[in-house]
This record gives sequence, structure tokens and C-alpha cells, in this order.
Amino acid sequence: VPNLYANEDKLEITEKCSKGANAAGRNGPAEIFAWYVEQCRKNLHVVICMSPIGAAFRNRLRAFPSLVNCCTIDWFHEWPPEALQAVAKQFLSKDKDLEFEDAITNKVVKLMVDFQVTVQELAGRFLTEAKRHFYVTPTSYLELINSFIGTLKSRRQIVQKAKWRYDTGLEKINDAKEQVASLQVELNELEPVLEKAAQETGEMREKVEAQQAGAIEKKAVVEEEEAKANAQKQIAGEIKADCEKDLAAALPAYEAAVEALSKLTKADVGEVRGMKTPSVGVLLTAQATCIMFEVKPYKVAAPDGKGKVDDWWGAAKGELLCDPKLIDRMKDFDKDNIPQAVIDKVMPLYSSEDFEPDKIKKSSLAAMGICKWVRAMVVYDKVAKEVGPKKKKLAAAEAEVAEAEATVAAKQAELKEVMDMVADLEAQLQEANDRAKTLQKQQKDCAAKLARAEKLIDGLGGEQASWSTKSNRLAKDYTNLTGDILIASGIIAYLGVFTTAYRNEAQTKWLDRLQHLAVPASKEFSLQGCIGDPVKMRQWVIDCLPNDALSIDNAIILDNSRRWPLMIDPQGQANKWVKKSNGDQLKVLRLTMNYVRELENAIQFGNPVLLENIEEVLDAILDPVLQKATFKQGTLLMVRLGDSTIEWSKDFRFYITTKLPNPHFPPEICVAVGILNFMATLDGLQDQMLGIVVAAEEPETEQKRVNLVLDSAKAKAQLKELEDKILALLSSSTGNILDDEELIETLSSSKVMGTKIEEQVKQQEITAQQIAEVRQIYKYHALRCAALYFIIGDLCLVDPMYQFSLDWFIIMFNKSIEMAEAKESKDERFVELFRSFIQLLFVMVCRGLFEKDKLLYSVMLTFKCQEMEKELKLTEVMALLTGLPGLAKEDKPANSDWLTVVSWNRINVLQTLGDVFDGFVGEFSAQIAGWQAVFDADDPMEAEWPNNFKMKCSPLQQALMMFALRSDSTVKALMNVVDNKLGRFFLEPPPLELEVCYKDSNPAIPLIYILASGSDPMADIQRLAESLNMLAKINPISLGQGQGPKAIAGVKDGGKTGKWVLLQNCHLAPSFMSTLEDLVEKLVPDELNPDFRLWLTACPSPTFPISILQMGIKMTIEPPKGLKQALIRAYLGFDEDWFNSCTKPYEFKKMLFGLFFFHGLILERRGFGPVGWNVMYGFSEPDREISRQQLRNFLNEFEGVPWEALNYMVAQANYGGRVTDNQDVRCIITILEDFYTPQILNPDYKFSQSGIYYSPDIDKKGDATLASYFDYIKSLPISTTPEVFWLHSNASLTALINEGGYIAKVCCSMMSSFGASAATDDDEEGGKQKTPEEQYSEISAEIAGKMPDMADQGAVLRTYPVRYDQCLNTVLHMELGKFCRLLKKIKATCVDLGKAVKGLVVFSPELEAVANGCLTNRIPDPWMGVSYPSLKPLLSYVEDFLLRWKFIQNWIKNDIPFMFWFSAYFFQQAFLTGVLQNYARKDKIAIDRIIWNFEVQKLNFVPSGHPDRGAYSNGLFM
Repeated sequence: VPNLYANEDKLEITEKCSKGANAAGRNGPAEIFAWYVEQCRKNLHVVICMSPIGAAFRNRLRAFPSLVNCCTIDWFHEWPPEALQAVAKQFLSKDKDLEFEDAITNKVVKLMVDFQVTVQELAGRFLTEAKRHFYVTPTSYLELINSFIGTLKSRRQIVQKAKWRYDTGLEKINDAKEQVASLQVELNELEPVLEKAAQETGEMREKVEAQQAGAIEKKAVVEEEEAKANAQKQIAGEIKADCEKDLAAALPAYEAAVEALSKLTKADVGEVRGMKTPSVGVLLTAQATCIMFEVKPYKVAAPDGKGKVDDWWGAAKGELLCDPKLIDRMKDFDKDNIPQAVIDKVMPLYSSEDFEPDKIKKSSLAAMGICKWVRAMVVYDKVAKEVGPKKKKLAAAEAEVAEAEATVAAKQAELKEVMDMVADLEAQLQEANDRAKTLQKQQKDCAAKLARAEKLIDGLGGEQASWSTKSNRLAKDYTNLTGDILIASGIIAYLGVFTTAYRNEAQTKWLDRLQHLAVPASKEFSLQGCIGDPVKMRQWVIDCLPNDALSIDNAIILDNSRRWPLMIDPQGQANKWVKKSNGDQLKVLRLTMNYVRELENAIQFGNPVLLENIEEVLDAILDPVLQKATFKQGTLLMVRLGDSTIEWSKDFRFYITTKLPNPHFPPEICVAVGILNFMATLDGLQDQMLGIVVAAEEPETEQKRVNLVLDSAKAKAQLKELEDKILALLSSSTGNILDDEELIETLSSSKVMGTKIEEQVKQQEITAQQIAEVRQIYKYHALRCAALYFIIGDLCLVDPMYQFSLDWFIIMFNKSIEMAEAKESKDERFVELFRSFIQLLFVMVCRGLFEKDKLLYSVMLTFKCQEMEKELKLTEVMALLTGLPGLAKEDKPANSDWLTVVSWNRINVLQTLGDVFDGFVGEFSAQIAGWQAVFDADDPMEAEWPNNFKMKCSPLQQALMMFALRSDSTVKALMNVVDNKLGRFFLEPPPLELEVCYKDSNPAIPLIYILASGSDPMADIQRLAESLNMLAKINPISLGQGQGPKAIAGVKDGGKTGKWVLLQNCHLAPSFMSTLEDLVEKLVPDELNPDFRLWLTACPSPTFPISILQMGIKMTIEPPKGLKQALIRAYLGFDEDWFNSCTKPYEFKKMLFGLFFFHGLILERRGFGPVGWNVMYGFSEPDREISRQQLRNFLNEFEGVPWEALNYMVAQANYGGRVTDNQDVRCIITILEDFYTPQILNPDYKFSQSGIYYSPDIDKKGDATLASYFDYIKSLPISTTPEVFWLHSNASLTALINEGGYIAKVCCSMMSSFGASAATDDDEEGGKQKTPEEQYSEISAEIAGKMPDMADQGAVLRTYPVRYDQCLNTVLHMELGKFCRLLKKIKATCVDLGKAVKGLVVFSPELEAVANGCLTNRIPDPWMGVSYPSLKPLLSYVEDFLLRWKFIQNWIKNDIPFMFWFSAYFFQQAFLTGVLQNYARKDKIAIDRIIWNFEVQKLNFVPSGHPDRGAYSNGLFM
């Protein structure tokens, strides 16, 4: 890969790889780098994993062909059942804590495999029926296994602990009951024993008191002697202290001398002895030593030779210093008995200045030590002689003390003997007292225990039955945990994305399978009962979780799942619940913002995070968070997020929501998160709306209910806490519980409190029942209103711009209650409330719908109201919406040439619906002439039907009849259904009033114009701005490339200065939409100028933010549908003053009506196709407005009426400027002449033959008001017949048929919310309605049975070889090849569909499309991929294909036909070219010189041979 490394990286690689490269003989930077590349190529292994789902895989392969050419491709298919079994068995066998028997393990493994297979099939049906994608992968299966193991262990512990606590409590209660009887017996036995002990104790006390008196006297004598002895002892102690004090003065010197001696060695002494000329100090030391040891000096001659002198040094050397034990002798010297003569001889030396240790130290250390010793001996002797007398005195004193102590000891011995006797008596007395006290305490404890036992039994006796029941139930639950937790784990792992019906179906199948395999499980499974916590669930509901089973199950799944939740939340209910339950700690993030830093902080500090409004993909940086890819670093748990390694807090929680109603998440997201479907349910929405209507109608009751919910939740939580506290105290107590008075008191007080709370709960239940009775009255109304939301919510299937939030729906509900008129009776009030709501809903929604969808909306509202009132028969509705699919089983009756085959098939299908159509085919055939009259009538709905059949039919059945007989009348029949159920109001949507929309808005709510092709709302906005003096403050910004910053600046400036910011063509800036969404959501009304408004215009686009559409006021701008609506809209555009401002009021008002009628008429002509206009022109309201202004100006400025000028300006300038076709120019001029004509001033002048349409009558003064014109317009028919346009009644056939087909097709796609409350024929007859699988299995089997055998193309080629003179043989081969390919596809898919239903083959997307086609009677896309073009419904298409196949087979069998069916071919151009080739080759003429000539034959013409030139052909439609 060129330029993969920077130069710095290359240098580093070269440096690190040089050693290895040099060893391989590579030198130089280029060779070293080449060696590095070789090693990478040799050792680098890259594994690329890609999901084949969606277009991303194909796009990557197209962009990078090397992924195919240079890679080894391996497809990882779904695991087979054997692999699933092996994996599950490995996990379950490895975990010994599960304690499963082999049989149970094998059964659980089988069930897990069944779960995986079941959900795979369910996901296929989910896609086919609900058009929702979900992928079941092996990772989902592993999640099932891990969830099962983890949940089972935790639930077992919970159940075991709970049961143990209940059992312990029961054991304590039973133990207390058993002790009561024994305690009573013990108490009775203690009374005589206690009396006897008291008597013995009294006698013993008297004896002890007598002995104690003698002992006291003896003790006094002893104490006196002891005092004397102590005085003597004190004197002796003082003497001793004085002696010790004197000795203490001498001892330090002695100890210093001994220390100095201890430091001397023999060598030191020898050193002194060896001195030749000792110093004076040494000589004195030697003399003193000799004196101390009483060694006599040697006599030596005096230095002067006269006599002899004492030689102490010689004596010392000879007698002492030579003694090796000298030092020991000095240490052991008898210092206490030194002779006085010795001391006297030493004293002169002691006093000598030269006998100082410090001086002697200079000469010898050893001599210094000896000196210190001598001096210490002198000092010690002096002290000892002074202390001696004192010691004698001390000895005498001590002798006296010893004598006194001996006397005292003798006295004490006598006293001790007496005291021991007294003590013995006292001990006996104490023992008697203790025994009496013990008996008394025993009696008291026994009585207290008896009282406590009675208190415990009285307090907890009532709990015994409850605890026993709970314990038994927990024992049963523990047994059933295996099966229950297996189903719960399946729900957690798989079913979060599914709706209620699919979940219930899966649960039922799994439960049946459990019972079949005899795996212990509850007979009826409930996720709430299995792993739900009632206290938590009540709190969730208080925190705005919808109170329906689906939402609560979702919350339980979220609470117990190992994966982070991804909530499909188009209505924002889960979003609101998560925000409310997590409070201020919650961090709300979006992918469109810089969220990584916020996320890192939340992960570290354990804050919950809500990632909201995601699309169908997630950033790759979130993968470690989704996978919880944590690792240990020291003692900390860490996670790597992008380039950062951060600490992972166990308190961190991660929630993800999307507003997409039907997201298509890829498999990698499906397995990484737990997808939860939080879409609104009927039950949850009904509960919300019930609360609203009761709060409005009976506020006290609703307030009482709200308070009751909170109080009841609090009381039940307190009861649970008290029970837990009591059980915890009982289970934690040791020994006999009756000994623990504090525990009994705590239990008693807790029980008293619990009793009060129970009474409170009972009272709350009574109140709740009363409130429920009141709410029950309003329940049906809430149900009907809630059901309408699902029609509103499904409108986004029709157009992505039709988005309406649940909050908006509830606001409308509140508003309708305020608008409803007061009534006397409840029933009348309910009728009025519903009328007010549905009409308001109709008006508010219609202003955001295109004209083509307004009747569709009315029809769906009608069907939903009929369903809620048990009037709707789904079989009839689906038959109508799917086009009455089926074939005739009887031949057409005689004289029915006017009846088409399609109509006859439909009439036969009608008979299968039963009810009034039972036996209808026979009745129809018998009255064929009467039905022909209905068929030929201009308005078959108004004609008389044979046998008064119309009166027997419901409006829906009449619509079915019209669809079968005259499909062009289907629209009118559907309008009749609406009119009959809801009223005419719902067929006449009110025109858009921009002023009303403006009043409904505020600075934070954008006004959104949904544009039709060629429409521009600028004129309307300017007109409104002009009326509000805001014209100068409009800031239009056309979005496109580079306009984003300008738009942001414009919105910010407009918010401050109070401008109207108009962002035009938002659909052209899809990349700016996320920025716009953030911009709009940050708008706060209080921070904005009150005059500020944000106007948005956009064509329908899936990229437009859903949140803006849901919160904004949506308006459509397009021409109204129908003449009546066009006239109303035209007259709404101006006020009474302008209407009366012309100088010729009569002419002006007459001609103005004609102009408006002309405008509506030329718009409506577009619906007739080429019959109306050759080209579809975009006539607009500005054309009408300029013509209106010109009409007034011309009449004001000219004396008469300038007819020609007005005709020219309108027909050729204003409107005619758009007209390009010459024929259309003539047409528009001619049409206008019917309105801009002097005859219009004639009161008898009519616009059509019916006489219904004319310019209203007014007096010659022209005093007519706008109100009178509105009254006339409202009297006009809703539907406009062709006669108004001066067209034949058949001119509208195509338009009406197409409109009916569009309504049926779209309604069919919105029927997913129907079925729960509808009545069907099967219900009435007690039969069972066919499932979708049964329906498309039968249809596909029927189609497969009709398919012929494949043709032998080789034999055909041999029979009809390619010939120069017969080019039609080539045409035959081409067509046969295409027919065979189509036949093979039809046959194979129909057969495989039957196998897929039985589970024999995989239910592929192709088979899903075929199944869906069978259910909706539409040609499947896989067939159309190899088919000729066709707009027919499925079964008609099959019949058409068989006819075409028959034509080809007749050609093969009977040679080239005389008459060619022109419509039968795939490629008609090939047939035409073949005929031209034959003609050219026969007459040798160049083919490009030949032109076609046509000769029309009679209808009953039957050729007897081939023509000489060309070919006979039928089926060519002009």
C-alpha cells in the first residue's frame, strides 16, 4: 500500500528490523523495508467479518473488488440443531451449581433448541406480517443460556432464603406454643420450693449474726497489736533508710572504681610492672596498693648510701603486680572490714596532690584504675564506719519488729480461724439467699416467658397461616423454577422486540413444550409473577411507566437482562420513564453531539446515561460499552473507550432509545443490546386517557385515585419492609426466643404497626373499589378514544411526514374535553365527549394531510370506531381491501356478456363471506337483468337493487357489492360507510386556516408546510404577516449547500429580535437536519421573543427529523380536492370589505364565483387523465389571485364589462401561460367562455345540465354577503360528477377506480392495529378464523396445483428451428424461454412456501414476499423480477399467465397461429420486428423502408388462414 507509513515510521521500522534483515543478507534502507514487507505478507493474517444484511456489504464489494478476488470467502450460516444442543449441553454440564439430573439437563437442552428455532420462525412471520426486522443469531442463543444459568442461580438463592426465613419464623412460633404448657407447669412447681428456701434462709441468718459478734471483738484486739507492730516497723524503716542514704553516697565511687578495674587487662598490669622509671603518681599508687593489701615494703639502700629506705615499688612489683589475679582480688576486696591501721597509712597518700587519677592517667591507665580503687576504698571505709552504729540500731529495731509481727501473726491466726468460720456461715447464708433469689428469678422469668410467649403467639399467630402458605408456595416455586426461569430467560433473550400477540404465542408454545417434556414449571406463566418485584413495579408505574402488561414486562426484562436496553420508543414513553426514575443524575446524550467526554465521566462516576433518538446504526466507539468489555488493572475494573482507558463503575447504567417506529437494526446491534418494543399499547394508553377524562369530569375522584396509588404503594412497601424486618429478627435470633425480651418487644411493636398498615390497606382497597366503579363508567370512552391513536400513529406508513406524537394526541384529548358541550345525562355527555374529540382530531390531523389521504383517514377512523363498537367484521374488511381475491367456482349465467370475468370472480368470492351473501351467486344469476340495470346506472349506489338487496346490506357490504360489480363506485360506497358511521362532517375536511394555525403555535413550536409538487406557501405567509404587521420581519432562507450556518444565525437572531424565520426546502439539506433538530429542541419559549416564529417548508422526505414533525404544527399546501372544497378555500382568502369594494357589485360577485368555479374545474379535470388535459398542468392559487385582482380592477376601470380582455388575460395569460399543448389551449379558452360570458349575469344561467351548479342568485344591487355564498357552497354535493365538466359519465372510471385502489392498498397496510376487538363471522358461528399461515399455504398450494408442466425447449427448437424465411420462430424461442423462467419461479416459490410453513425449508425473504403477496392479493416482487409488466391482483395475474401460456402452447402444438394475441408477449417489439422481417425478406425490401398499415376487422372476425402479408392480431388496446 503506497504512502502507508510516514517517514518517521519508516525510519523506526528500518532501525528495528535491521538486525533481522542483515541476517537475511539484506542491507540498505530499501532492502530492509522490503524484507519487512515480506515478513508482514508471510505472517500477517487479517480476518474481515461482515454482515450480508442490507446494502453495505454489496457496496463494499463493489467499491473494493479485492475483497472477493484476494480473500478466501467463508459463509457462516446459522447453527444447526445439533450444534445448538452441543453448546447448551456443554454450558449446563460445566456448571455444577445447577445440580441438574442428566434427564433434566437433556430436556432443558432440547427446549433451548426449540426456543431458538421457534423465535427464528417467529421473526420470519414478524417480518411478513408486521413488516418488522429482527435477527436471531447464535449470540442470542448464548444470551439465552447465560441468562438462564445466571437467573436460575440468583432466583434459587432468593427463593431459598425467603423460604428459610418463613420456615424459621414458623419454627419460632411453634416453639413458643410448645413452651407455654411446660412453662405453666414449671411455674406451679416452683411455689412450694420457694417457701421452704425462705424458711431455711431465715434460720441460717440468725446463727451467722451471733458468730459475727464474737469475731468482731477478736478482730479489735488483733487490730490494736497490729497497730503497735506497725509503729515499730516504721521506726526501723527510718533507720534503714538513713543507712542506705549514707551508703548511697559511697557506692557510686566504688562502682566507678570497679568499672575502671573491669577495663584493665593483665597486659595493662604487666605494662605498669614493666615501667623502668615510674612516675610519682605511679609510685604512690604502688605504695597505696601495698598498704591496702598489707604488703610490707622492701628495704633497699638509700640513694645517698646511708641506711636503708622502704621500696614500695619493688614490693608492689614483686608481691602484687606479678599476681595474675590481682584485679579479681581488688574486685573481691573486703571493703566492709578494712583495718584502721591500713586506713591511717593510706590517708596521707589520699591527700597527696600527685595521687589524683587524672594526673596518674598521663603515666598509665592501669595505674589510674588502681588509684581510683584505692580512693574508693578510703571513701567507702569512712562511710561504713559512720553507718556501723546505725546498722546495729537497725538490727535491734528489726528484732523488735519481728517479735511484734510474730505476736500479730498469732493473733491473726486466731482471728482467721474465727473469721473463716463466720465466712463459712456467711457463704452458707449467701448460698441460701442465692438459691432463694434464683428460685424467685426463675419464677419471674417463667412468668415473663409465659407472657412473652403469649404476646408472640398473639402477635404472630395470624401470620402463621400466611407464612405457611407462602412457604409452601415458595417450595412449589422452587421446584418449578427450572421451567419458569427457562421461559423467562427466553423472553429476556429473544422477545423484547416483539409485540404482545407474538410474545403470548411464543410463551404458549414454550409452556406446552415444557409440559410435554415434563419439565417442572408453573401451569400458567407470567413474567411479572416469575421474576417481577411488586414494589418495584408499583414504583415504575408511579414514575410514568405505562400501566400495561407489555410495558411492565419490558421494564422487568430491562431490570434482569445482562445487556443494555435499546428501546423502540416512537411515543417517548420509555424516554419519560427513564428520565423520571433516574432523576437528576441521568445524563441525556445524542449521537449528533460531542458525547464521548460526557460518557467517559458517567462511566467513571457511575451516573446513568440515556442515549436518545438514535437512528439504525450506532457509533463503533460504543462497542466496548455495549459489550461491557471490562478488564482488571490492579484492583480496578477498567474499560477502553476510544483512545482512553477509564475506570468502570459498577453503578453505571446505559439506556438507548429511538423514535423510529419501525427501525431495521442490523444483526450486530440486535445481539449487542436488548431491543425492547415500547410502542404504545391500547391498554396503557387507555389507562392514561381514563385518568385524564376522570380528572376533567370528576377531579376529586381522580385526585383521590392518584393519592391512593401513592399511599397504597407506600403502605404495601412498608408492610413488606415490616415483614422482612420481623423475619430477619426471627431468623437472626439464637437460643430460646422467649429469653430475648427486646426482640419480642420489637416484634410486637412492628406487628402493631403492621396491623395498622393492614387496616389502612384494607380501607384503601375499599376506596380503590369505589374509585374503580366510578372509573369503570368512563372506561369505554377512554378505550374508544385511545384506539384512535393507532390510526394516527400508522399514518407515517402512508407518508413519512405524517408524524403525530402521543403527547400531542393527549393534548388534543384534553382540549376536546374543554370544548365539549355540557350535557345532563352521562350517556349524552359521553356521546358529546367522543364527538368533540374525534372531530377535533379529524380537523387537526387533516390540516397536515394531502388531499389524496383525507378520505383514507376518514375511512380508517370509521373502521376503528366500528371495531371498538363490535360492528366491524374483519373478514369483510380484508376482503374489500385485498380486492376480493379468488376465482369463480360456477360458470357465468346466460345473458351476462356485460359482466366481466373479474366481476364474476368477485361475486363468487362474496358468497364465501356468508351473512347476506350466503347463496348470493344463485340469487344474482336469477336476477341478472336487475343487476344489469344497476351496472348500467350512472349512480349504482342510488339505483334500486334487485330483491331490495341494498336494504339488507350494511354500508360495508354495499361497498363490497360495488367493488365487485362497479369498482368505480367503490369510493362513493366508502364515503357512504363514513357518512353512515361518523357523519358528513368527516367527508368535508375544513380548509386550512393559517390564522388558526398561527394562534396554536408559540415561539418554540415550528410551523411546518408539507409541500406538494410545484406549491409555494410564501404568498399565504406574507398575507398573514401583513395582517399582523410582520411583513418587514420575514427572513426567508432557502436551504441548500452551504446555507446551514446562515440558517443557524437566522434562527438565533430571529429568536432575539422577534423575526419570522422561513427555512425553505428543508428536504434539500438532509445533512443539516440533525443540526436543525438540535436547534429546535433547544428553543425555550421564555427565552425567545414572543413574536418569533420558525416556519419550515419541505417536500415529503424520510430524512426530516421525526421529533420536529411530532412537536410542530403541520400544514399541507396543495389544491383542495373537489369543486366544493376549491370554492370554500377560494372564498376564505379575503374579507367582507374587499368582497364589497367593487363599483359593479352585481357583475363582480357573479363573475367572481364563475372565476373560482373555473379555477376548481380546471384543477379537477386533471383527475381524468388525458381526457381532462393532455399535460398535467400545475395551476396554482397565485393564478387565481391575480385573476381575481384583475377582475375587480377591470370592472372598476371600465364602464362596461370587458369580456374579451378578461377572457384573454385569464385563459391565455394568467392560466394559459402554463398551457403548452395546442389542444389544451383551445380547451381552456372554451371552458372559460362558459364563465366569463354575459349569460352569467342571467339568474337562470346554469353551469351544467344538472342545474346544481350556478352563480348564486343575488339582487341587482349586489348586496350578497360572504356568508350567503358559503351557505350555497356547503349545499353542493361532496363528489363531483363528470357532467359538471361536460364529460361522459364514463370519463371518471379510471380516476375513481385508481382512487379506490389506492385507498384499499394503503388501508390494507394500516390494518396491523385491528383485530383485537373486531367481530367476525367466524366469531358469530363459533368457528375458528384461519391463521395467516393457513391462508397463504392454501393459496400457494392452489396456485402450484394450477401450474402446467415445463415445456421441452430443446424439442421446440428442433420443431421450430431458426429459419431465414420465418423469423417468428425466433420470437417463439425467446418468449418460451421467458415464460419457462417465470413458470419455474412461480412453481418453485409456491411449493417451497408450503414446505417453509411445515419447517422443512428456511423461510427466506423471497418466500416471505410470496406469502405477503398471497395475503394481500398482490403480485410478489420475486415474480415480477422475471415477469412481464402487470397491474393485476395476484389471482387474476395467475389466470392471465395461464391464458398466455395456453397461447404459447397452442402455437407449439398447432404451428404458427392464424391470430396472434398481441398482449400475450413479454416483448411485443420482438413480435412486430419478426413480422416486419418476414415481409422484408419475402419481398427483398430493406426493413427500415417498411411502415405499418392497419386494417380493423369486425369484432366477431375469425381468420381461416394466414394473410398474404403481415399478421392478424387481437388484444391491441389503443
